[in-house]
Amino acid sequence: MKLAVGILALLFVLAGLLVVPLVAQRARPWPDCVSHIVTVRGRDGGPVECVCLDGALSTCFDPGP
Repeated sequence: MKLAVGILALLFVLAGLLVVPLVAQRARPWPDCVSHIVTVRGRDGGPVECVCLDGALSTCFDPGP
């Protein structure tokens, strides 16, 4: 039983270590969110409009009318 608990604890720690870089990459403050809406290049190279909240990107979507 102790071995199973130890293995589960180790798996949780490893999962946490894997998630931290992904969250840190997502939370990068690029571009400077000085206004409420910024336009950046998406993964495919096309324009993407992003909404900024508290100086960080919160959501992005395809530009449109």
